[in-house]
Amino acid sequence: MRPTDPQVNREPRRERERERERNVGPGRTAPSSPSGEERRFSAPRANFRGPEAERNLRVVPADSRKRVQRQFRELLRDNNRRALRPGGPRPSRDVVGNTVPADARLLVRDKIGRISGNYRRIERDFGPPSYRYLISPRSRLSYWDGYWDGYADGHWAGRHYGHRTSIVVSFYYPYYWSDPYWLGFHYPGYYPSIYHYWGWSPAWVYPARVYQAPVQYVYVPVTAYRYYHTGYAVDDVAAQSAVEDVRRAWFNSEIAPLAYHLTDRLDVRIYFDGEYSYTTSTEDYYAMTVDAMATTQTVALDFDNPIWISSHEVFFTGRHVFYDPTDERQTVYVSYRLRRLGTEWYIVAVGSSLEPIRHQYRDFRYS
Repeated sequence: MRPTDPQVNREPRRERERERERNVGPGRTAPSSPSGEERRFSAPRANFRGPEAERNLRVVPADSRKRVQRQFRELLRDNNRRALRPGGPRPSRDVVGNTVPADARLLVRDKIGRISGNYRRIERDFGPPSYRYLISPRSRLSYWDGYWDGYADGHWAGRHYGHRTSIVVSFYYPYYWSDPYWLGFHYPGYYPSIYHYWGWSPAWVYPARVYQAPVQYVYVPVTAYRYYHTGYAVDDVAAQSAVEDVRRAWFNSEIAPLAYHLTDRLDVRIYFDGEYSYTTSTEDYYAMTVDAMATTQTVALDFDNPIWISSHEVFFTGRHVFYDPTDERQTVYVSYRLRRLGTEWYIVAVGSSLEPIRHQYRDFRYS
């Protein structure tokens, strides 16, 4: 009697393993029904200005910058006032309700050399974070399965990112959603977080915190003498100063220089791979950026020459290199679009990609 081909015998087992990886994930048990605490939680809907309000926005009051920064700092401090300090009781579940494995590493950020300075600085300003999320390892096999199932971005994310052990980490922003833990795959009903491509933080946010507004508004002064009017003078020095503030904020892990270019009169548009995804409030953008700065160490952030969309809109693309909490060196390509309101420049759009960003704009001076 001819022996059965062992390759054939292994196929059903492989299919079962792939199905388990696809539905559950490596090293995890099947998800249980939501706990009572999880069912009670609902993300409040953000108060957005909306795109129509931008049509009439021309100038931001001079005292708005200080007021907004104070408002953001107080919000984070209030959200975390009941937080447990690092080294406190080990959590059995994270804020979403995921069971924390016994071998999961509890990330105590002031004991990790790469980011100790960052964490102490943020802690002194805002207090310790209180929103803990479980970040689980992801199998390379699951990425390939997702790739062949049609999720092309899962393949690219799988090539770039992978985690060695489960990590429990605390964040300032309370409206992340830690499942699904596949970074690169689309999950119906949820939206990717702003730092989706950073590779280790919760990759999703609650739908109530964002809205869709695909139409863009580019501000151009109205005059019959377009290229002779002073309103069309390119303020290159101020624009370069603004993007240098962004660089300084990341290098120093200090949110204030970046927050100087935020206003609650404008929402922030989010792009991935050069494509518009959604719009969120400056409040949420601020909180998630504090999380990213507090748990990464930037080693390079280089911008290309600016692209002038109009005299009031400028677009920067660049490369951001950093170390993440697992001491992995990561590279993400980023973009920032800034708008001039009065004499100051404000961030109105940010983007990220795993590959250099091919911008969709043309310099108005050469169009």
